[in-house]
Amino acid sequence: MARQNFIGLVVSQGKMQKTVKVRVQTKTYDKQVHKEVLRRKDYLVHDEGSLCKEGDIVRIEAIPKISARKYFAIAEVKVNKGQQFALYEKLAKEKVTKEQDEKIGQFLEKRKELESTITQIQDLRKLDQLHASFGNNKDVDRDFLLNEIETIKKKYNIKSWPSSEPVLRLEISEESKDLSLIENRHAHIQTILQKLMSEEYTPQREQILSQLSKANSNDLKRHTIKNILRKYVLDPKNKCPVTF
Repeated sequence: MARQNFIGLVVSQGKMQKTVKVRVQTKTYDKQVHKEVLRRKDYLVHDEGSLCKEGDIVRIEAIPKISARKYFAIAEVKVNKGQQFALYEKLAKEKVTKEQDEKIGQFLEKRKELESTITQIQDLRKLDQLHASFGNNKDVDRDFLLNEIETIKKKYNIKSWPSSEPVLRLEISEESKDLSLIENRHAHIQTILQKLMSEEYTPQREQILSQLSKANSNDLKRHTIKNILRKYVLDPKNKCPVTF
């Protein structure tokens, strides 16, 4: 006698040892509605090698009962989509881990630069104090002070102090520049919008509207035009068309 066979989809895996849940979809005739309807039933299926993954399409075959609810086993893996999903998931996790490592590396590099800047500021402040002590206090060890002063000058390649040349360069990040630009535009937004809505700035206004709106500018209401212009002006990537 032929064993009972079904084709189904693995919907759950890894929650029980050597067991997967397979969902089988069959067509049956419903006498109440007098037509064929789809029925779905989940089976606990024995997977001896723990090979199946969620998403696999498998053929299951009836076997002698292993437990009260498990009387089918995996006979064949028809489509191993689950293996591909598992591979994609693994690659995604590796990509996320790599991105996190890069971000951590960038953070540590920035922190190192910040610590270096702080050290430079402390050294230059110390240089100021040493110069002041050398000129005002005659009881101190002048040779020691001169040695300390020369050490700091040599470290930063300073020829004279106070120096007329920049010694410490503090770079402002692009994010800080964008933030200051947005704050400045927020402070003057009403003035900018009033000018853009005037006849003087009609070409600039029409150009912005053509970029951000598919509708004809003549069909747009005044408050809609203002909202579009506000969105354009507050974006730091866009150049402000109004000069102060």
